[in-house]
Amino acid sequence: MYKPTIFIVDDESLNLKLSAECLSHYYVVHLARSGQDAVTYLEQNRVDIILLDIMMPEMDGFETADKIRNIPLNAQTPIIYLTADNSVETIEKAFDSGAIDYILKPFREKELLVRVKNRIETEKLKITLYSAMERNEHLLDIVNHHVAFIKTDTGGNITEASSSFCDIFHVTKNKLIGQNMNIFKSGRTPSYVYELLWKIIKSGQTHIHEIEDKNFAGETNWFEVTISSDISKDNCMLGYIAFYTNIDEKIQYQHDAHTDHLTGLNNRSKFEKEIKKEIYRAERYKKDFSIIMVDIDHFKDVNDNFGHEVGDSVLKEFAVLLAQNIRHSDMISRWGGEEFIILCPNTDIQSAAVLAEKLRVRIEKFVFKIIGHKTASFGVTQFYKENDTKKMFTEVDQALYEAKKQGRNRVISWN
Repeated sequence: MYKPTIFIVDDESLNLKLSAECLSHYYVVHLARSGQDAVTYLEQNRVDIILLDIMMPEMDGFETADKIRNIPLNAQTPIIYLTADNSVETIEKAFDSGAIDYILKPFREKELLVRVKNRIETEKLKITLYSAMERNEHLLDIVNHHVAFIKTDTGGNITEASSSFCDIFHVTKNKLIGQNMNIFKSGRTPSYVYELLWKIIKSGQTHIHEIEDKNFAGETNWFEVTISSDISKDNCMLGYIAFYTNIDEKIQYQHDAHTDHLTGLNNRSKFEKEIKKEIYRAERYKKDFSIIMVDIDHFKDVNDNFGHEVGDSVLKEFAVLLAQNIRHSDMISRWGGEEFIILCPNTDIQSAAVLAEKLRVRIEKFVFKIIGHKTASFGVTQFYKENDTKKMFTEVDQALYEAKKQGRNRVISWN
């Protein structure tokens, strides 16, 4: 049985080892530790997908991609970038250089497998569809009923739709033809996502994105959408063709895996994943960041005097209070029990302590629905060179312990 070939390029041995171990059970995997090694290999060997690190010495991922596009054997091979930088500028540059997707480091094994699998399956579907259009009307009918796709003109007005697509979106083809793709907007997607999408596909590149779209029954679903140029046999631009794959289960899995079910905040697992990425950015770009740990004072008294149901209600109110009073760039998670933790990017310990004091005062003045007033204690620490997550958690926990030891309802920074 044929196994697709995955070519992984990364200058860090650990990343190569982890990604190879993850993918080698399902694919043939080849590795390279530099852009030049990758180019040399690809000049002689055809592969199915390239996983390419962006930040490499001597020749970075963008320069490597440019050289790969000039190798006839792999000029059309899909490239998925591996990067720890999720800024809009880096993402735009990645797609401008020909990428069809990107995966943030540190990646999760399941996410890596799903993205590679989806790319392999999408390529197979495209080949099947184009073959059907040219050679086999019967196969085209099968594709029509099992592959969700639409065609549009260059302005995004729908010119064709498969039966599968119409079924998913609860609409007839006659009603759909002539409508603009904007009718599927759920209203929950930032405008820059659409701006980036149009910028990429107008350049003639294939774009893959995850988006929440609205159907004609007023419901929303999550889809992975692959959009490519629709080119005629004489190489004229007709418009675009978009393939839709429902990923509701994947999105729900990600949400459940990262969400505290009582408060709706991020959970401890999500926070631990994000702080590792923040440490990576801090070390690479010399950026400050801090964390704040919060503990509700004498919370056991709430459960003892009012019961656990009221205790849960207080935790929910407390979570909303914190979330409404942090900055947009901050990330808050429930750490466990009555403890919460806040990640503050680009923030030194003094600024984080100011935020913590603001939150302390806001909590002290707040009137909870059933129990009335309550206070909280805060510990603050900052990332320093050669710190790790374990050391930071120990520091912030000790600062919080000192705040409680000194009488609670106060902010203590780690020295």
